[in-house]
Amino acid sequence: MGRRKLREEIFKLLFERELIDNDMDVRLTEVLSENNITKEEDIEFMREYIKNVSEHKKSIEDKIKSKLVGWSFDRLGTVEKTLLKMSFYEITEAGTGHEIVINETVELAKKYGEDKTPDFINGILADLVS
Repeated sequence: MGRRKLREEIFKLLFERELIDNDMDVRLTEVLSENNITKEEDIEFMREYIKNVSEHKKSIEDKIKSKLVGWSFDRLGTVEKTLLKMSFYEITEAGTGHEIVINETVELAKKYGEDKTPDFINGILADLVS
């Protein structure tokens, strides 16, 4: 499975986690099974990604808050919070190329967000990498 699809499944898991406090290990196992994700590299990518976003939650949120102009973190919708946490993690913690992260995050924003979500996300990420 491609990284884009894996990121989308990670987004869904992290989005769900924002709404309800569930057992992420159980949910990850269910998602792996439901999507027939069996390649060890893909499983490890998802497991490490989710673990690291959770472990670095405070520092990631602090970095997001520092880039919000005219917005408070608490006012953001769940889609926006989740997408920003993912993209900030990948750019600032995992060292993934920002072009890839911004592109894939904006695509997820188009699919799951409101009409203005892609532009909002793109603007914050552009500020992050400038």
